[in-house]
Amino acid sequence: MEAQSEETIEQVEGIDVTIADETRRILVEWLGLDPTSPEGLERIDREALRLQQLTESASGPLETQAHEQWAEANRGMTATYWNVVQAKESAWRAAREMILAEELYPQVTPEIAARRTEFEAWADNQIEAEQDRARREHDPDRWKSLNVRPMPVAEQIVHRVWLDRLAWFQQLGRALVAQRIEDNQPVPMTAYDPIADELAEMIDEEIRRNPPEDPNLPF
Repeated sequence: MEAQSEETIEQVEGIDVTIADETRRILVEWLGLDPTSPEGLERIDREALRLQQLTESASGPLETQAHEQWAEANRGMTATYWNVVQAKESAWRAAREMILAEELYPQVTPEIAARRTEFEAWADNQIEAEQDRARREHDPDRWKSLNVRPMPVAEQIVHRVWLDRLAWFQQLGRALVAQRIEDNQPVPMTAYDPIADELAEMIDEEIRRNPPEDPNLPF
């Protein structure tokens, strides 16, 4: 594979953020492209660049049409700089939406969508089966791997008791509280409940033993 030219790299770096993000999302999440391989990155960049160029071509006539409509609706008036900017931005958004709908999204065929839906259903069933197994066996450490079914009440308790803690702490807290509810063990109702400190120490100890890459992220 030939390396991209500096001109191509500059063009890619200047691509509309929405076009770049949507191109990557569709090609990686739906079409299975490997975003870590040189070939995958090359295809993502080239597709984003193609969509950018199509959007630029489509936005010109739309911008002209917007100016004409404004002039027709405001006879005798001169468009301000803000009017011109608004027309340009509106034309770009309309062109981008049209190009993505016509060129990018149809790449996710009904067959691909059906396979994705089928796989997600299978994966969800596998996760639930493993969670049920761990619950039946009363695995005392299942909360550490989040191998517990989510519970709205656990979410509410963590929000009430540990609202000021970081995201990963809260994620573990939700799993621990849900596990204790499943196992008919006491859970804290307020931040002043003595068991709140006991459970917080358990969570802190697990974080010390297995620190996350970013404690601000819940996964």
